[in-house]
Amino acid sequence: MKVDASRLFLPAEQWRRNRLAINIAAALVFSGFTFVVPFLPLYVRELSVQGEANIATWAGLLLMVAPLLASLLAPAWGRVGDRYGMKLMIERCTLAMALHWVFFGLAGSVYHLLILRIALGLSGGFATLSMPLLVATTPKDHMSRSIGVLQTVQMISSAVGPMIGGMLADWIGIRRTCMVSAALAAASLALVHFLYRDPDEVASSAGGGAARSISFRQAIGIPAFGLMIAVLFIVNFVERSFAPVIPLYVLTLGTPLHHAAKTAGVILSLGLFAEAVSAVVLGNRLKEGAARRILLWRLGAGAVICLPMGLVWSTAQLMALRLALGLLAGGCMVVIYTAASRVIPKETRATSFSFLASASLCGASIGPVMAGALTHLDIRATFFFNAGLFLLLLIYASRSMGAAIQTTSPKE
Repeated sequence: MKVDASRLFLPAEQWRRNRLAINIAAALVFSGFTFVVPFLPLYVRELSVQGEANIATWAGLLLMVAPLLASLLAPAWGRVGDRYGMKLMIERCTLAMALHWVFFGLAGSVYHLLILRIALGLSGGFATLSMPLLVATTPKDHMSRSIGVLQTVQMISSAVGPMIGGMLADWIGIRRTCMVSAALAAASLALVHFLYRDPDEVASSAGGGAARSISFRQAIGIPAFGLMIAVLFIVNFVERSFAPVIPLYVLTLGTPLHHAAKTAGVILSLGLFAEAVSAVVLGNRLKEGAARRILLWRLGAGAVICLPMGLVWSTAQLMALRLALGLLAGGCMVVIYTAASRVIPKETRATSFSFLASASLCGASIGPVMAGALTHLDIRATFFFNAGLFLLLLIYASRSMGAAIQTTSPKE
């Protein structure tokens, strides 16, 4: 009797296989991304760009352009996905990413890097597809946990990436590290191709009904949707603003150049690990009525901790504060996505989550370029600016969210 080996290792339900494929693919893609991106300032410097402010500006521009284009084009690619299948869209995206990293490692100037980042943005972003892809086939009763797991996977992968990437950059160079990232993207492509099935193939097993698209104006009518957009934008803005600044900041704090990539990688990784811990803890604490209070406390902690990050005089102090920021202010995205899964109607989840993912990417794209611009004023200015953003968001959230953010399921 012939036994199907896949049944021995894979879940029986297709929606669970889809979830497994998305989580592993996300781990590979996010790890590969953070192998290289946190060290773009050092790569830009290697490509003969001179001056601290110019390096930070170029790094910020390179970090901005791809996610910004991806966020703007997400609705268009979503409509293509509705017609031809989301699986095809994610395969196209991961193939483009693999090719992007190959040519990224072969670049001869910063202009080559800019062209490649533009091309990647035009092809769409993995982050804008992964969440809609997950919610499309996940049953309602498993939605919150599945979202939390995907968020945690992304955070842990992003945390591991800078640490490993920093060691790889010091060991084999940034160019060869790009090839490692390309291999991870290719592996995620193969995984999705062989394991994932489109929503219409598993709608009955997932208990899903007919999906429908809604406009952004209609989505804003969902309770607290505007606040969700604002939180995701600013939290990702702040997180990505560190990438073009910290590798240069550690140099001004006395770190030798040959240890800069490793030191910056450790700081960035510890911060993301701390955010992953926060995500896990919050996933267990999001009970009735808790989400509003938790979100306000986290935003307040962000304002309080970002300010002294711009006043430190040693890398140890910077590392400690980045760790505290992740532990005390991290997890906001889990709160928002969990609340969103409860208030967004089932039949519009894919489209609505695409808007939320676009807000995240938009913040992630603008954060680095703003940080690069602020570096022209002072290398520490980014941290003061981030503290102000957290404070403004705290005021807005405390006045506007009311009882809209909660964790009970809506009537469907």
